[in-house]
Amino acid sequence: MNSIQRPSKRFALLFRVLFFLYPIGVLAVWLVADPGTGGQWLELDAFKRAGLFSADPPLGTWQRLACFGAAMLPGAAVMYAYRSLWRLFDLYAAGAFFEQENVACFRDIGWALMAQQILTLPAGALQTLALTAHNPEGERMVTLAIEDSNVTLVVVGLMIILISKVMDEGRKLQEEQRLTV
Repeated sequence: MNSIQRPSKRFALLFRVLFFLYPIGVLAVWLVADPGTGGQWLELDAFKRAGLFSADPPLGTWQRLACFGAAMLPGAAVMYAYRSLWRLFDLYAAGAFFEQENVACFRDIGWALMAQQILTLPAGALQTLALTAHNPEGERMVTLAIEDSNVTLVVVGLMIILISKVMDEGRKLQEEQRLTV
């Protein structure tokens, strides 16, 4: 048991920290993001190359905050997944492995993963709108993009939900067996 409980405490702490750091990190990125210098990992330079906005005028505070708000749509689902993982590993650390709460955590993780991918659509649209708002009339854009990774992660979320149902059936059988004399 200790071989599972000790690392579980560490993982619970990790997900607890990630839960609180995630929105701070996203806000920090949007407060310092400068599309003119090419932040590839933010894909802002991809917007520039595609002509979605020019980097001449710097991003205004309202644009940065709007992009942060839009990023937190799927970010809220990420935080929910972190919270569910934190709860799951707290349960493991307490020695609870096949309980109803564990099943609920797995189910919540699956739903959070699917929600995060679905909420990426309006988030991207709102961000492109905010980033192109200073463009001249007729050059402002709203884009929707679905990538294969979005579809793949929705399928993974569905698989996690299915696994949680299988776990729940196993839990019920184990509970029945425990009560059988």
